[in-house]
Order: sequence, then structure tokens, then C-alpha cells
Amino acid sequence: KAERIRREQRRLAFMRRRRRLRADDVTVVEESALRKAILGSVVGNIMEWYDVGVYAYVAVLVGQAFLPAASDTTQNLFSLGVFAVTFIARPLGGVILGQLGDRLGRKEVLAFTLMMMAVATFGIGVLPPASVLGVWAPILLIALKLVQGFSTGGEYAGATTFVTEYAPDKKRGFYASLLDWGSYMGNALGAGLVTVLMLTLPDDVMATWGWRIPFMLALPMGAIALYLRSRIEDTPAFRGAQAEDDEEPADLAAAETDIMKPEGPLGLRDMVRTYWRELATAIVLVAGANTVGYALTSYMPTYLTTTLGYDEVHGPLLTLPVLVLVAFLVPVIG
Repeated sequence: KAERIRREQRRLAFMRRRRRLRADDVTVVEESALRKAILGSVVGNIMEWYDVGVYAYVAVLVGQAFLPAASDTTQNLFSLGVFAVTFIARPLGGVILGQLGDRLGRKEVLAFTLMMMAVATFGIGVLPPASVLGVWAPILLIALKLVQGFSTGGEYAGATTFVTEYAPDKKRGFYASLLDWGSYMGNALGAGLVTVLMLTLPDDVMATWGWRIPFMLALPMGAIALYLRSRIEDTPAFRGAQAEDDEEPADLAAAETDIMKPEGPLGLRDMVRTYWRELATAIVLVAGANTVGYALTSYMPTYLTTTLGYDEVHGPLLTLPVLVLVAFLVPVIG
């Protein structure tokens, strides 16, 4: 009971710290700076989700390369299982890189996630098959996918925070929705590229090395996205918080006895204890939406090929228009 009372007191103190806004609390961002921030965030998000999505469209070929002696069913289960391991690392990436972003700045962490994703995706493209590395080939593939998942968790959380801190109040939902636009367009870019390769390259070439091309392109794409992000500044909200932290209180005794101020920022453990209902609701809602989304964008191409007997090109080809349609509906709803 005493612990419950302390948690409630801490929660109330956290809520009471909000004072009335003053004129210097309102941050005005120049239009050019806002455009650069949105462009850098969205382009980076496109690149990140291109790297994540392109795997699904060549999953059948990946299984053949890294488990050549296994049955078709085992190869498909392996490919989809490797894709699933990224979701283990995503929450860790969101928590760890999110806290680093609070300390070091959004810009630095977002640049780090881009480099991680580009290098890991390029690594998949140049990773020798099982015929060369043996059992180490699938092990290294799983390791690279874990790096991808860790990067994606930090990328989406960091980019969302970055955009919402930059966006004006009346357009915050719209600008934040552009990140989802970038996610679907990144997936669509991967589907489109794989479709073109499957239509232009012979089947044996596509199975041996053609499937690697989309992964290797991640490195130059990542360099372009990194350049765009290097031209933007950290958010005014983060810079303002840094400036406040650097200021020393004029009266330390008064600062220590001011009951209207909480003991400090609400930590992760306290946040989970206090707002666990809200967190659980958000997790359930996102899990439901993502289950449907990944069933369409990631599992359906493999299902069309392995179960329904369609040519491999039909998976990305049929998924592509759906991704583009959803991408352009997201900003309208946002």
C-alpha cells in the first residue's frame, strides 16, 4: 500500500510540473528547416523499410541458398523464421536507442541506425551461401537480421520522435504520418525492384546471384539517406531541453523544497508501473495492425509461390499496387 501511495504521489508530481506556457516556450521553426527535417526523416525511413521488406520478396531464393539440402517446406520455414527473429531485436532497439536519443540527440542516433541497417543489409547481399560457409552461412544470416531488427526498432521510434518534435501543432498528425508513407513506399520500392529483376533475369541467374542485387544496393542508398540526414539539425525541443539541463538553479534550497517539481524525469520502470494499461492498449492495437500488414506484405508473396503454385514474380507484382495505395492513404488519414 505504501508503495502504491508513493507511485501515485510521483505520478501526480509528474503531472503537476506542467506550468502555463510563456511566450518563450513556443518554438517557431523556419519552413526550410522543417522541410529538411521531414525530407531527411522520410528518406531515411524509406531506405530502412526497403531493407526490411526486400527480404520477403526473395525469401524462397534465400532459403534455397542457405539450406540447399533441405526440403522446400523446411527452406520456407527457415526463411520466414529468419524474418521473424528481427522482431525479437526491435523492442530492444527501440528502448536502448530511444534512451540514447534522449541523451545524445535524435540526429546522431538516427544516423547510427541508418549505418547499421545499410551495412547489415549489404552484408546479407555478399554473404557466401551454405555451399561455401557450411553451417555458418545460416548462422551469420540470422545475426545480420538481428542487427536489422535492432536498427529498425531504433529508427522508427527515433524518427517518430524527431518529426513530432519538429512539426507544428496543427499538422503534427500529418507530418508524423509521412513516416508510415515512407515505410510503405520503401516496401513498394523493394517489391518493384525485385519484380523488375525477376522479369529481366533468367531464373537460374536470379537464383544464384540476382537476388543479392537489392541487398547490395542498400549501401549506396544508405549513403544518400545519411547525407540528407547530415544536413538537418537536432530538434528545437531537444536543444531547449539541453539548455535547461545546463542551467543551474538560482536558489538550491528553494529548488530542493519545491514540491511542485517531480524528483526527475519519469524513468522506464516508473512509466511501465504507472501507465501499464495505456502501454498494453497501444501494444495490442499495434500488434493487430502489424499482423495483418505483415501477412500481406511479407507472407503473401511466399504463400503465392509455395502453396498456390504461382511464379515467383507474382508475389511482389501483386503486392506492389496494394503498398502504393496504402502509402497514399496514410497521409490523408493522418
